[in-house]
Amino acid sequence: MTSVLTTRVPSERITYDVRDKVCIPALTIGSDQDKRLRLLTLLETFEQSEDIALAHRSPGALIAFHDLLLALMYGVDAFPRTEREWREWVEDRRPLDEVAKALSGSEFDGRLDLFHPERPLGQNADLLPFLPRHGYGPAQLDIERAGHSAQLAEHVHLHHERRPPVHEAFAAMLVLHGYDTGGRMMAQNEWLGRAFTYGAVTRNAMRVRNLAMGRSLADTLRLNITPVARSAAGRINLCWSDPRPDRRVFTGPGASRARPVDGPADLHSWLGRSVALAPARRPDGEIVVDRVLVGGGELMTPLPPRLLQDAVLVAGRPQQARIDRALWRTSPSLYAGADPDNAKGCDLFSRLEGLGRRVDILSVGLLTAKSSFLGWVSETFPFVGALREELYLAATDGAQWCEKAERAAAGAAAVARDAAFPRARPDERKQLLARLLSAPQLWARYEEHFHRLLDDVASGECKRAARARFAVDLVATTRASMRESLSCLPESGSGFQARLQALAQLDAALHNPRAFPSEFLEATVPTATRVSPAEATTDSRALAGWLAKLVTSRNHTLLKALTVPEHHHETEARSLACRFAGTDEIKAAHLLTARLFARYHRSIPTTDPVRVFGSGDLGAACRRIGAGRERGARDPGVERLFRLLVMPSQRVEESHLFRAVERLRSVNAVPPHWATLADDLAAWSGGGQVRERWGESFYTPGARIRRAATR
Repeated sequence: MTSVLTTRVPSERITYDVRDKVCIPALTIGSDQDKRLRLLTLLETFEQSEDIALAHRSPGALIAFHDLLLALMYGVDAFPRTEREWREWVEDRRPLDEVAKALSGSEFDGRLDLFHPERPLGQNADLLPFLPRHGYGPAQLDIERAGHSAQLAEHVHLHHERRPPVHEAFAAMLVLHGYDTGGRMMAQNEWLGRAFTYGAVTRNAMRVRNLAMGRSLADTLRLNITPVARSAAGRINLCWSDPRPDRRVFTGPGASRARPVDGPADLHSWLGRSVALAPARRPDGEIVVDRVLVGGGELMTPLPPRLLQDAVLVAGRPQQARIDRALWRTSPSLYAGADPDNAKGCDLFSRLEGLGRRVDILSVGLLTAKSSFLGWVSETFPFVGALREELYLAATDGAQWCEKAERAAAGAAAVARDAAFPRARPDERKQLLARLLSAPQLWARYEEHFHRLLDDVASGECKRAARARFAVDLVATTRASMRESLSCLPESGSGFQARLQALAQLDAALHNPRAFPSEFLEATVPTATRVSPAEATTDSRALAGWLAKLVTSRNHTLLKALTVPEHHHETEARSLACRFAGTDEIKAAHLLTARLFARYHRSIPTTDPVRVFGSGDLGAACRRIGAGRERGARDPGVERLFRLLVMPSQRVEESHLFRAVERLRSVNAVPPHWATLADDLAAWSGGGQVRERWGESFYTPGARIRRAATR
């Protein structure tokens, strides 16, 4: 197969020794203005490791690069032998220049060349003879571009025109060795054997990989290097051709036989795939990867606990990435892994616990569906040995609170669904619930608050204060998200009622003492208390006082002037009612309130303070309309009237207001609190808050109404 690009395969051999050719992306450490993204050679990476940190768009590549560097440290005998020596390495900041010096020696000449004819770095030289005729586009090398590991699923990506620079292909190859999920390869039986055409799951594809992130690359490598005896480090795998008696073959009875890992050097450099890369030059001289071949790699036996240094065990097995459950929701297991009695004994977490500083843990997992690539999950968690118990409790309680809050939101969404769509078919009910809940968005918002909780605890802040702040954020987020999700319901009729009932159900669930602890219950108090008549403005209270005085002094002249048009005292009454207002909008609300007050008290000669000043808002007052037990929302006529009152518009229809007051007067019911009504009418066009407050009072009786009646 020939390349579709204007690349050419030169007659001279192309070399690419990563010791002196750029291959690793890094970010310089310093202020934001001084940070620069650079491509470094392998030797430069170790030499400048105190001043840089690795950087890559792919979390999987970030893990793969660190694995490569750790494997090379074992390969040159630069690693601690004991736990005590490891601690000295970390605390004394042992320089890593020795690694660069060892790699620059003659022992590694030709062993770190990506295009060596006999020992290509990270590849299987036995595939090179098949490259000219059978090689495909390099997109199959990159699992993120290919989209799946089973190369027989589709062939479009195999003929993609883009030819990547060598450093990109190098990163993709490292990721392939560590994260390929298995499947049929674009290979033929006669190349290396029938077993070569099928790739098994590689070492990191089915588990979450954890990396302790230091202040620099050198600090990160020192934190993650596992102290072992010289004889237990194992042998590094730089090429499939490296002499190894137990290396896999793809023919005969041993083609499917797995081999054990002999140490961390072997583990970090495990060749999960057989790969071959063919280089070419662009007209400008840049070296690119033109064609590749990929086949089956080595088979690994189950890892013993000593080689699962970074693994978080869940039910005795390494934690896996799940598409339906974010990593932060299982983070308590990470902090539990540092327990001295964990199943692995001494591991990465137990060593970190002995340090007197914070270390962030980067967790990376691969999401797949069968052999299809779905994406990466990547989270960072703070770890402080002295605060491990506090972090564990915060992570446990925080995750549980989020799950309970989500269940409360789901219950509220179910109430809204049943109220708005009572006749929905069984197959529609689940879809309607998902539409009204928006659970993925809710969990995404919870994640930010959860990480803030852990950061607060890790910084040494008061544990109770951090938990209380988290509870407040969680309650506010749940309510806000629920309101957004319910906004798809109609603004009037059954949709309005369903929304209000759902929000009331959510408040009741969030305030359940059997489900949530005291910090959570305290967080619901500020928003559970609504506007009460005592909070009416000074102007509206002055208006209410003047109106009450008209009744107590039996000033029927002004009362009649407010109700009868063209009364000879109409101008006087209107001017007196508007004198307490500062703007035209408030004047209109005060005048309308005065007219409604006069209509109610026109023929009720009572001086009872509750009836004179009123109680509750208009929604609470409408609940009192009716006869016997059929009051408020239970009376179809009252409910129709209330829906007319809360129709979305710039102002409330006066005719509906007068009708409501007439109904209250006819059944001798307590009117609304007039000062509150004046404020509500003035704020009616401010975004729908008044409508929702009236609706909540009408459909869901609460303590606020009873408090108002006792004033």
